[in-house]
Amino acid sequence: MTKPREKTREELQAEIEGGKKKIRQFENREKMLRQKLFKEECRTRSHRLIVRGAVFESIVPEAKGMTNEESATFLRLALTRQTVFYI
Repeated sequence: MTKPREKTREELQAEIEGGKKKIRQFENREKMLRQKLFKEECRTRSHRLIVRGAVFESIVPEAKGMTNEESATFLRLALTRQTVFYI
Protein backbone atom coordinates (compact mmCIF):
# COMPACT_ATOMS: atom_id res chain seq x y z
CA MET A 1 0.00 0.00 0.00
CA THR A 2 1.38 3.41 -0.95
CA LYS A 3 1.64 6.26 1.47
CA PRO A 4 -0.48 9.34 0.51
CA ARG A 5 1.63 12.24 -0.62
CA GLU A 6 1.96 15.11 1.81
CA LYS A 7 0.49 18.44 0.81
CA THR A 8 2.76 21.32 -0.05
CA ARG A 9 2.86 24.51 1.95
CA GLU A 10 0.90 26.32 -0.80
CA GLU A 11 -1.79 23.64 -0.85
CA LEU A 12 -2.17 23.83 2.92
CA GLN A 13 -2.30 27.62 2.75
CA ALA A 14 -4.99 27.43 0.03
CA GLU A 15 -6.98 24.96 2.16
CA ILE A 16 -6.82 27.35 5.13
CA GLU A 17 -7.99 30.26 2.96
CA GLY A 18 -10.81 28.12 1.58
CA GLY A 19 -11.88 27.27 5.13
CA LYS A 20 -11.81 30.95 6.12
CA LYS A 21 -13.94 31.82 3.09
CA LYS A 22 -16.52 29.19 4.07
CA ILE A 23 -16.59 30.55 7.63
CA ARG A 24 -17.28 34.08 6.29
CA GLN A 25 -20.04 32.71 4.05
CA PHE A 26 -21.68 30.90 6.98
CA GLU A 27 -21.40 34.03 9.16
CA ASN A 28 -23.05 36.11 6.42
CA ARG A 29 -25.79 33.49 6.02
CA GLU A 30 -26.38 33.54 9.79
CA LYS A 31 -26.62 37.34 9.73
CA MET A 32 -29.16 37.21 6.88
CA LEU A 33 -31.26 34.58 8.69
CA ARG A 34 -31.22 36.61 11.92
CA GLN A 35 -32.40 39.70 10.01
CA LYS A 36 -35.16 37.68 8.36
CA LEU A 37 -36.26 36.31 11.74
CA PHE A 38 -36.26 39.82 13.25
CA LYS A 39 -38.41 41.16 10.38
CA GLU A 40 -40.85 38.27 10.78
CA GLU A 41 -41.09 38.89 14.53
CA CYS A 42 -41.76 42.60 13.87
CA ARG A 43 -44.43 41.75 11.30
CA THR A 44 -46.11 39.34 13.71
CA ARG A 45 -46.03 41.90 16.54
CA SER A 46 -47.44 44.64 14.30
CA HIS A 47 -50.27 42.37 13.17
CA ARG A 48 -51.07 41.44 16.77
CA LEU A 49 -51.15 45.11 17.84
CA ILE A 50 -53.39 46.09 14.93
CA VAL A 51 -55.85 43.27 15.66
CA ARG A 52 -55.97 44.13 19.37
CA GLY A 53 -56.48 47.80 18.59
CA ALA A 54 -59.34 46.91 16.27
CA VAL A 55 -60.92 44.77 18.98
CA PHE A 56 -60.58 47.63 21.47
CA GLU A 57 -62.22 50.08 19.05
CA SER A 58 -65.03 47.65 18.28
CA ILE A 59 -65.80 47.29 22.00
CA VAL A 60 -65.31 50.98 22.82
CA PRO A 61 -66.41 52.99 19.76
CA GLU A 62 -65.48 56.24 21.54
CA ALA A 63 -61.84 55.11 21.40
CA LYS A 64 -61.64 56.27 17.77
CA GLY A 65 -61.78 59.88 18.96
CA MET A 66 -59.40 59.41 21.91
CA THR A 67 -55.74 60.29 21.95
CA ASN A 68 -53.23 57.56 22.68
CA GLU A 69 -52.84 58.84 26.23
CA GLU A 70 -56.61 58.93 26.78
CA SER A 71 -56.91 55.36 25.48
CA ALA A 72 -54.13 54.19 27.79
CA THR A 73 -55.74 55.92 30.79
CA PHE A 74 -59.13 54.44 29.91
CA LEU A 75 -57.69 50.93 29.73
CA ARG A 76 -55.74 51.34 32.97
CA LEU A 77 -58.85 52.51 34.80
CA ALA A 78 -61.05 49.82 33.27
CA LEU A 79 -58.61 47.04 34.10
CA THR A 80 -57.71 48.13 37.62
CA ARG A 81 -61.16 49.14 38.83
CA GLN A 82 -62.53 46.73 41.40
CA THR A 83 -66.14 45.71 41.00
CA VAL A 84 -68.11 45.46 44.24
CA PHE A 85 -71.18 43.28 44.31
CA TYR A 86 -73.88 44.06 46.83
CA ILE A 87 -76.10 41.36 48.16
